Amino acid sequence: MRENQKRLPLKGAFNIRDIGGYPIINGGITKWKTFIRSEESQQLYETDVAILYDYGIRTTIDLRCCEWEAQKNKNFAQMIEYKNIPLIDNYDNITGHFYFHMIDNFKDNIKRIFEYIGERISHGGILYNCVSGKDRTGVISAILLLLCGVSELDVIADYMVSEIYLKPFAERHNLTPDKITSNAEWIEQFINYLKDNYSGAEQYLLSIGLSSEVIENIKKNFITTE
Repeated sequence: MRENQKRLPLKGAFNIRDIGGYPIINGGITKWKTFIRSEESQQLYETDVAILYDYGIRTTIDLRCCEWEAQKNKNFAQMIEYKNIPLIDNYDNITGHFYFHMIDNFKDNIKRIFEYIGERISHGGILYNCVSGKDRTGVISAILLLLCGVSELDVIADYMVSEIYLKPFAERHNLTPDKITSNAEWIEQFINYLKDNYSGAEQYLLSIGLSSEVIENIKKNFITTE
């Protein structure tokens, strides 16, 4: 199995990163090879999927919602379990801050995502992706990291780096720079909103019906002292 890597060197994806290695406030670190955040998966080559498998990835969760978005990578079929669980149902009637809207209006979807994470985490690493790996993927990453006690500074830093790694993605899709911005203020506002309205990540997950057993299982598999 490959050594721990922060950004995985794949040909078909650029903003694909391990969220392991972050220190936990009360001791320990987030475990490597447990959660990989990524951009769209249909661009991955067979060799990329082989690298992910060799890295320990056994599950991929596609957070995209629409038929034109969620195009399954055929290369996952033989090697990595694929599941499409949209973080949002559609883009209609989205108002205000997109990240606030997601956690306020798509609680059932988020519950399904975390229940599936709890079900699959013992099978190996989990990759989750949206289109660019920045917004929907960023919200799930923030909740996972905050749940396990990673500092807000590290959560913000993890979010901000997407803008750098998305430059080749923007070139591929002819996107303007504003389409790949990962402004620190956006995720900082999200963190504060989560605290002010739900008393933090864990209480948010409990409030949407996720069981304490699933939460503890995720923590147990994602926090290590090694």
